[in-house]
Amino acid sequence: MNGSEHLCTPTITLAGREWPLPKLAPRQNRIVVPALLELVPRILKARDEVDKAGEKGSFATLARYLDTGSYDALANLVFAALTRANPSLTREEFDDMAIDTFELVAAVVPIARAAGLIRTEAARA
Repeated sequence: MNGSEHLCTPTITLAGREWPLPKLAPRQNRIVVPALLELVPRILKARDEVDKAGEKGSFATLARYLDTGSYDALANLVFAALTRANPSLTREEFDDMAIDTFELVAAVVPIARAAGLIRTEAARA
């Protein structure tokens, strides 16, 4: 990767650090894509339920979908995505990072872009 490619690489913030998030390869996508396809409909349904119930805040939405299985799927997909640019990152190191839950959730859309599930403006041109 040359310097100009690095400048164009999006990042996500986890544990107070910016992590590069280049386009993912099949090695990551085989984990990331199924997890996103499982989680995103649950996240959207939870958001709609919160809206219908007149509840406010992200916590109310999280409480409707983020059980242990969903949290594990979320952590698995974020870890897998990070390994594209950080192949030496171990799961043990990742699991010990002080990552806010909302940081994991905020990483979903950028990771979906990196996985090719959401088109970017440059890809449409």
